[in-house]
Amino acid sequence: MLSFQGVPLFLKKTTQWIYKHIIPKIEDVMSKPAITVEADTSVLDVIRLMYKERIGSVVVTEENDTVGIFTRRDLIGRVYIEEGLTEKLKVGEVMTSPIMTVNSKDDVIKAVKIMKDNQITRVIVLDESKPVGILTETDIDLKLSKRSLSYKMAIKGYIVDTLAYIIFWSWITIVIQIGIVGVPIEKFVATSILGFIMTLLLGGLFGRFLDLFRSKLGVQ
Repeated sequence: MLSFQGVPLFLKKTTQWIYKHIIPKIEDVMSKPAITVEADTSVLDVIRLMYKERIGSVVVTEENDTVGIFTRRDLIGRVYIEEGLTEKLKVGEVMTSPIMTVNSKDDVIKAVKIMKDNQITRVIVLDESKPVGILTETDIDLKLSKRSLSYKMAIKGYIVDTLAYIIFWSWITIVIQIGIVGVPIEKFVATSILGFIMTLLLGGLFGRFLDLFRSKLGVQ
């Protein structure tokens, strides 16, 4: 994650506030809910479940603890090639373990870093130690832009969005209030200061809101 050592407090707080509002959270991107099976479940039953639910992986639990993950890769590599599919084969014998987990409230960049550092394509998402979803490279590729995966690009995007918002609405306001309504320039300037400050702080959030709005409606 980022280090703020030596950064002025105001800049530190401002940067943290921007990150909080414009970097997507894992819970906004993950595949959910997480489908779980017990470690002593037969692989045949797990395959049937994955086919029925049309999913590529399941979370494996044992006595309410998350102990592994079983994926299509495990099915092909460990089951078909190494073990051979039999009625007695349990998913706990061929699952991938240990596992990498993330918290649903963490930002996506943290999950991407974990996946890259460990050369894996998915992580299990937990909420209060309970599996609530799975985040895969496919989820990230389909649902996020490059801006969402870079702190620097996110900040630049926020600044660009905010400037565009300010410029556009400033011209619209000038045309309406001065050109059409006839508001004196002195009064217009005085009443615009607060609006300018609010726009500077919140204008760039419109892009983030639009992304979330489109995501909830299934429009990319």
